[in-house]
Amino acid sequence: MHLYIMLDNSLFICYSTDNYSKLTDLFLNSLQDINVNNINHMKDDIDVSNKKTGFRSDLWYYCVRNKINHLINTLQNYDTLNNIKYFIFTDCDIIYIKKNLNEWYNLEIHIQNENKDIYFMRENNPHDVNTGFCIIQNNDNITNIINFFVNVLKTFDETDKKNMYHGDQTIINNLKSEINYGFIPNDYVIYATKIYNKKKSLFHHAVCTKDVNDKIKQIKQIKSAFK
Repeated sequence: MHLYIMLDNSLFICYSTDNYSKLTDLFLNSLQDINVNNINHMKDDIDVSNKKTGFRSDLWYYCVRNKINHLINTLQNYDTLNNIKYFIFTDCDIIYIKKNLNEWYNLEIHIQNENKDIYFMRENNPHDVNTGFCIIQNNDNITNIINFFVNVLKTFDETDKKNMYHGDQTIINNLKSEINYGFIPNDYVIYATKIYNKKKSLFHHAVCTKDVNDKIKQIKQIKSAFK
């Protein structure tokens, strides 16, 4: 029995710039490893050669804003994507775990039973969402989800950087009561170096790092745990 049909019915939505190219290659290769080909990847051609990179840099704020804009532009075409059951919005510092591929089946059962419109991974603070990865159901409430992200983008553009320490994530956590959201169980998530359940882990988000090289080092560490 084919147990990961959820992946076949999903569109992965992602955004990247050149400073993330090594990470993006690892990310895309890991999607290929789990047989995902349905990917809407926006490669932004902005010249990053003379720009400061890293958390809370001007480039970082530019990127987190434009990844939300890319999500909105993709979702607004949902009526031509009626064969898509789930929109999976993912950062490119995420690696997918091939070993537990069949657990996508159990995650889909959880999503169907909970019946929320959008599912986020948790931030380190368990009450907050982490916007690096979320699953959006393509259901009758998709217009509400699109309007929510349009409002997130508008609020982002109107907010001083000092008042949104985590960029889009700060805004989304402030506004999340407006949507019917749930959380992806931690069993399916690896947050930084924290593996909650080795037998169920579906993806690793490389966070709590200094730079791209540090993220790659963390990814290699997690990969070695699943050999």
